[in-house]
Amino acid sequence: MTKRCTNCRRTVQLPLPELDKKAIYLDQFMFSMIYNVKNEGNLPKGHEAFAKEVYALLRRCVLLQQVFLPHSDIHHDETTVFHSPIDLRGLYKFFGGDVSVMDSRDVELLQDIQFAKAYFDGKEPEVSFDIDEIANSQRNDWLPDMHVGVRADYSQFADHIRTVRGDVHDALKKLADTWLEKKVSFAGVLESEFSAIGPTKKQAFAKWFEEVSNPDPSNPLALFESSGRPIYREYRELCHLLEDRGVDEDKQAIEIMKFWHWERQREIPHQRISSYLFAAVAGRVVMGEKRIVDRGLMNDVRTISTYAPYVDALFIDKRCAALLKEEPLRAELEYKARIFSLSDPDEFLGYLRELEAQTPDEVREYAAMIYGID
Repeated sequence: MTKRCTNCRRTVQLPLPELDKKAIYLDQFMFSMIYNVKNEGNLPKGHEAFAKEVYALLRRCVLLQQVFLPHSDIHHDETTVFHSPIDLRGLYKFFGGDVSVMDSRDVELLQDIQFAKAYFDGKEPEVSFDIDEIANSQRNDWLPDMHVGVRADYSQFADHIRTVRGDVHDALKKLADTWLEKKVSFAGVLESEFSAIGPTKKQAFAKWFEEVSNPDPSNPLALFESSGRPIYREYRELCHLLEDRGVDEDKQAIEIMKFWHWERQREIPHQRISSYLFAAVAGRVVMGEKRIVDRGLMNDVRTISTYAPYVDALFIDKRCAALLKEEPLRAELEYKARIFSLSDPDEFLGYLRELEAQTPDEVREYAAMIYGID
């Protein structure tokens, strides 16, 4: 930090204290609620007081350099279909400290590659869940006292996002109908999810290969779009690993298929967490709770399975929070994040007050000088 005398203009450089900010991942509805508090919009019925208090506490904790609120590709997509996307995007970047995390598919790929190295080397998998592994910027930098943003307009992608979300929802509804018809069990669905990992990857790769072999002549971007498919990106990274290990090119595909069908694929964190969540959802559907399969379910599952191992806290919807507290998920899933929801808003407020109270005096003093916070 630079301080300058108003009379003689002499300047001194003061080193700022080191930080260790907590990562609190907020579900999209929380950012929408914060937006409505700021713009005096409609707040969740029965939670109006909570909305206003959490707005103030979160902003205070961010300015005190105790937390940051990471934003992801999931936030980006859901914001694009929001009624005021440019303003909401600007808000969650400014309000939360403007630290993004790797896209959810990139985090999944990171874990897949870490397990692949173990498989190819005959070693135990080593997966780091340090938040800095997936943060796209230095989370422990002091916030700048000025913020410059670009009011980018992504509205051209909104219809596509809505279409994809609708297609996924339709597929999930059909799956839910199958669960209900067959009266599936938690254990049965869990094993089905695990067993499908290898065949699903193989099928996705075959579909990608068909796309690039016979591109749609009416779509000039067909090959470009195919190059970004998650399955191709994973295949390409696995080929690089095998090349580094001296495996001939004509044998790499066979080794990759073996890895995709490896029994320990079910231990990859994003695979394990998502499989347990879908099995729990199936149990709810069989008990008559079909409304649990809504348009937001897939993003909720992706958020939890991808980011729960890395962040310090997750504030998610009541439905998924309840699933995570049920057995066997409660006992058999491991992740770093503390889970919060509107089921117990006071618990989250208490957590934020604890973080605020733990702010070192020196940090609090500098935050007051820089940001004008009491």
